Amino acid sequence: MCPFAQKKRLPGLAAALAVALAASFSMLPAQASEEAPPAGYPSWQDVERARQSQAGTAAEVVRIGDLLGNLQSQAEALGKAAVTSAAEYAVAESALQGAMARVDALAAQVAGAREDSGRHKREIGALAAQSYKTGGTNMGFFVALDAVETNSIHGLNIVRIVSDKTAALVHRSAEAEKVYSALAEQERAARTEREHLAGEAEAKLASAQAARQAASQQVAQQEKHSQVLTAQLASLKGTTAAIEGEFRQGQAALAAYEVSQAAKRAAAEEQTRRQAEAAAKAAAQTPASPAPQNPAPQDPAPGVPAPAPPVASPAPVPPVVVPSVPGGAVNDPAGAKNYASGRLSAYGWGQDQFQCLVQLWTKESNWLTTATNPYSGAYGIAQALPAGKYASAGSDWLTSYRTQVDWGLGYILDRYRSPCGAWDHSVLKNWY
Repeated sequence: MCPFAQKKRLPGLAAALAVALAASFSMLPAQASEEAPPAGYPSWQDVERARQSQAGTAAEVVRIGDLLGNLQSQAEALGKAAVTSAAEYAVAESALQGAMARVDALAAQVAGAREDSGRHKREIGALAAQSYKTGGTNMGFFVALDAVETNSIHGLNIVRIVSDKTAALVHRSAEAEKVYSALAEQERAARTEREHLAGEAEAKLASAQAARQAASQQVAQQEKHSQVLTAQLASLKGTTAAIEGEFRQGQAALAAYEVSQAAKRAAAEEQTRRQAEAAAKAAAQTPASPAPQNPAPQDPAPGVPAPAPPVASPAPVPPVVVPSVPGGAVNDPAGAKNYASGRLSAYGWGQDQFQCLVQLWTKESNWLTTATNPYSGAYGIAQALPAGKYASAGSDWLTSYRTQVDWGLGYILDRYRSPCGAWDHSVLKNWY
């Protein structure tokens, strides 16, 4: 989706500026006495020196603006990397689960084949004992000779029956042994694959955990430095930190909104293209049926345009659900809906807006914390794009449906004024 930027109109701007400027100047000595800022960041003394000239002020404004932009870009990049790593871990974990299921299935088949082979061998042993007692197989020649000499047809029949049955059992036993050996080999290969995939999943898990930690640390750094930098920027520009923060949020929101809308459109177009290709392929594989013997359609009356064929709206792109995100993501649609319902009043909405919100986010993500769009990369319940935009609502955005809901409600308020406004747009455009 898009970035969160809840811009507010601030009444009494002139009075607020005067108060804020007075407060800023009164704080400068205390700020200056604090420990030095990290390397690459301006101190309050740097800001004061820059204020001595118009050129110095302009240069420092640009410098601080770049630092703020870099902090935000780094946080968003690390957030995207965390989402990607979590998705890769989920794929590896899914492959591992599949391999484990194959091993279990093969193990059951091997056990059955082993039992079949053993049963045939036991039956052969029993027949061998019977044959020996009746002069069969082991002594068949001598029993047959004796039967001929004594004109014993009964004895000859016993030898033939027992020998034929033994031969059939030997054949079935050999076949069962082949099946058992083949299945046992498949089981060994499956176990080897499972061990390989287990190692791969473990490595992906470690990468996902590291990516998530890096994203959280960057968000914390962004919050820490942005407050000071925004206050310094406000001092240089003669505004307030609140105004500068709202302005920067709004600018970032507008730019990211355009990016996200373009990504949504591209994702919908890609989905439509794939569906068209699949339909064309299916049509090519289906034998052509004879044309219906209907009369040719009449030409439209002069001056009346022919009706245009209906144009289908691009289907929404279904999200890929990451089963788990290292760190304890909670996929709890019911809990997320309950939380969102309780938060509507904080944004000035009544419960009449809740059904629109349910329809909107069901369509977008099924209210799943880890839903990820496979084409655009939008993430989470509100499908933020880039995913790191959630960080403005909390550093636990990767795993917390509450943080994602808060961000999403703020985004809706800023962009569409209400959930029903966002839902109307989604119905029309297939994204919001």
